[in-house]
Amino acid sequence: MALHVSGKLCALGLIIASLLTAFSLPKKDGVPLAVMPTVTVLATPREVPPRPQTYGPITNLTFELRATGYNSLQGQTDASPHITATGERTRFGIVAVSRDLLGDSIPYGSLVRIHDLGNYHSGRGYGHYEGLLDSQELFIVEDTMHARKRQQIDVWFGDYASAVNWGVRRVEVEVIRFGRTGPIIHSGSAPFDGILQLAGLALGPAPPQSEYYPAPR
Repeated sequence: MALHVSGKLCALGLIIASLLTAFSLPKKDGVPLAVMPTVTVLATPREVPPRPQTYGPITNLTFELRATGYNSLQGQTDASPHITATGERTRFGIVAVSRDLLGDSIPYGSLVRIHDLGNYHSGRGYGHYEGLLDSQELFIVEDTMHARKRQQIDVWFGDYASAVNWGVRRVEVEVIRFGRTGPIIHSGSAPFDGILQLAGLALGPAPPQSEYYPAPR
């Protein structure tokens, strides 16, 4: 028993001795930095070239897209049917684009022209809505569509019947201004003062096709 206790005391003594030795060792000097920072004050300021600013394309982008119509119903939008994704209030002249087109193609705030190419599947009624689209001149992208939609634009109408009559059409979308800050990139376009025209929504029978475009070949 005495040997067992003395063995424990001996081990404890060795531990204490090693701790005392470790704390009594001289401290090493700090490791010097491999790179020391320096500052040079120039007598005259150095001229820094300005960073180039990107405003989008320098020529008109055009897209041939599937086009549908929508109006302010919760079943077609969300719980705030009269407010767009950007916070604007819905009105004719506002369009929504599918999310794959936002960003580098047709970002929010872009101004576009829309040309009617007829029924999406058959091409019938080519140019039927061109008078209505031309009376508006420019449409502005202020809304987006459900994530499942691709390569599509949605034209806002003031009533359900007009949206249904529009149906599903094929359109050519021409970008006139890229985003909110880009320049007007179509030399022949009229100045846009930010106020969208309110076009009449009473859509009667289709006018003769020759009034707008020649019949499709």
